[in-house]
Amino acid sequence: MGALIDKDIKSSVSVGSSTSKIEYNEVVDSSDEFADVVETQLEDEKEIAQMMARYCRKVDKRILIYAIVLCVLNQSDRGSIGVAKVVGLEQDLGMVKNDFNIAATLFSVGYVSLEFFSNFVLKHVGASRLLPTLGILWGCVCALQGVVSTKGQLYAMRVLLGMSECGFTAGILLILSFFYPKQRLTTRVGFFYLSSPLANVLSGPLASALSQIHHPTIRRWQWVFILQGVMTIAVSILGYFILQDHPEKCKFLSNEEKEFITTYKRREGTLGGSQHLSFRDTKRALSDWQIWVMLFGTFAACEACGSVTSFAPEVINELGFSPAQSQAMSALPSACGAIAILFAGRIVSVCRSHWLAGCLSLGTALLGSIILAATLNVPVRIFGLCLLGTGGFAALGILPGWNITANSRSVADSAVASGLTVFFGASSNFVLSNVFLNSDAPRFIIGHSVNIGIMSAGILTCLITRISMGRRNRKLREYQSADGSDSTNFTYVY
Repeated sequence: MGALIDKDIKSSVSVGSSTSKIEYNEVVDSSDEFADVVETQLEDEKEIAQMMARYCRKVDKRILIYAIVLCVLNQSDRGSIGVAKVVGLEQDLGMVKNDFNIAATLFSVGYVSLEFFSNFVLKHVGASRLLPTLGILWGCVCALQGVVSTKGQLYAMRVLLGMSECGFTAGILLILSFFYPKQRLTTRVGFFYLSSPLANVLSGPLASALSQIHHPTIRRWQWVFILQGVMTIAVSILGYFILQDHPEKCKFLSNEEKEFITTYKRREGTLGGSQHLSFRDTKRALSDWQIWVMLFGTFAACEACGSVTSFAPEVINELGFSPAQSQAMSALPSACGAIAILFAGRIVSVCRSHWLAGCLSLGTALLGSIILAATLNVPVRIFGLCLLGTGGFAALGILPGWNITANSRSVADSAVASGLTVFFGASSNFVLSNVFLNSDAPRFIIGHSVNIGIMSAGILTCLITRISMGRRNRKLREYQSADGSDSTNFTYVY
């Protein structure tokens, strides 16, 4: 199978532009011989496309679906404090003023404290062992939040929850970059991030149902933490039997499939699953300014999504709805976001570029933030929340995958890009937790104004990245032409 790919058309794939060159080892003297050669090449292309489709379906069923399910639980556990707040957490723990914001910020402190180093640990320990273990740990901590009796204990649990969750999302993104070829990766990363709005859609009705529970000793907010933690532990245990480290040692792939994907990814210059992660390569990847610029787009997307995830119930509640109604209605912006992520790949195809699709998505979120800052009209504000959710989650389905796809030339590039993508995404919580203040309700002018600035800056970074990648691709073509090397066909996908 490696020989089939090696003799196939050498292609470099990019959204919006595609170049192919067919090299023949002998001069074709007649039109009949020429037609035979072209027909053979087309048949080889078709066979490779069929094998790639079968391979991706198998990986989707075994790894991607499980990753999405576990990430839904991850997002639910992380956002459970917002649900608990609406059903009595603050009153029972004696929290006042901005104590809730402190608890939300402390989670981010724990999360980012170890996030950047997580992929280096994963590369040495293995995803099949590390990621399920992390799931069990954060499930236990989530459940333990249900037995706290003071806000100090809650603060400690939030720090521990952040520390136990760090490494999961970045680890999943890293192994996805190992398993999927470049042109398939962005869509799969988008599907993975579908877990975030799905968690919000499910948590709203769940909280509404839990608010109806009346128990003599267990409070409603305690049920939220305990039940979600137990579910996470059960699902995480399955990960020891499902997750794999990289294609070369994947148990559910045949030898032919292993050879196929290894050869394919080597040809496109993105083979990295079994490569050694060296300090020198990591230092080189960290010094690439383009990675850092791209990260702000992801930061902006996470800021928009976090606004919907953490504060939509509160915003809706401030508009005069009951706690149960607020939780149920908070699912609407997230449902819009889930639909947007499903169509994120289609948006990229229609725009024929990642950068333009990212600009349009962040522009939609920007419009939603402007509406939320401009009016207190209930129907209009709910519409603004839906725009914010649609644009934010669409950008989340496009920009992280674009960052990892564009920086997948080596295992160091992939590890740094995926680790920093999650690190910057989590860092948005520091901003989020301290700009949507109770004292600013119900307008939340400060929070929405900050979002407007961040969305605008995110659009600018997409434009800068597009210009940078165009220049880098020209230099790569010039270098390959001068060097005469065609061992890989790596190009920056913009």
